[in-house]
Amino acid sequence: MRNFLRSSFFGDQGRLWPVLLASAVILLFGCQAREAPLSPGAATFKQEIKSCLTNLSATLMEPVAKHDLPGIKAALEKAESPAVKLCRLCPFEIGVTDASGETLMAYPVKGDGKGKNYSNYELVKKAISSKKIQQQRFFLPDRSELYLVCAPLVREDKLIGLVAIAISSVEASKRWGLTEKEFLGMDFNT
Repeated sequence: MRNFLRSSFFGDQGRLWPVLLASAVILLFGCQAREAPLSPGAATFKQEIKSCLTNLSATLMEPVAKHDLPGIKAALEKAESPAVKLCRLCPFEIGVTDASGETLMAYPVKGDGKGKNYSNYELVKKAISSKKIQQQRFFLPDRSELYLVCAPLVREDKLIGLVAIAISSVEASKRWGLTEKEFLGMDFNT
């Protein structure tokens, strides 16, 4: 009986095995979510943000690991020129938190300059738990929108903090032609 089933389903030559194997590979790899093709402006935005985050991460790693606030401030001031180049005319802010989401420094300094706790924000929770770059759209009290990109600072697989860049959605649209759908659909980890 066993030989009958084997020969009925798989044939004596095993012709069905390659078809089953190919189907399994297609199902396994073909069903993964992929980033939609980006417009040229959106692709430029993604590349510039990733480059800025890479540079910021490199200069912030040591001072954040040591909770060295003057060192963080100096690193942000040093990174100001590339960040300004990134978005010369648009309002931006760079924020740095510790591994729990407590703000260590924001640049440029606004308001009272006191740190805030962002550990309850969904974006921060996702970046902390995944140790991957996350993005989200935020609404301000005046109903304007910000695009936030939050990157983990990881050393030897240990999260030491986060760095975030906030950019006005209006300015991002003017400069890069970036739409909300494109921004939310981007994968900054690829």
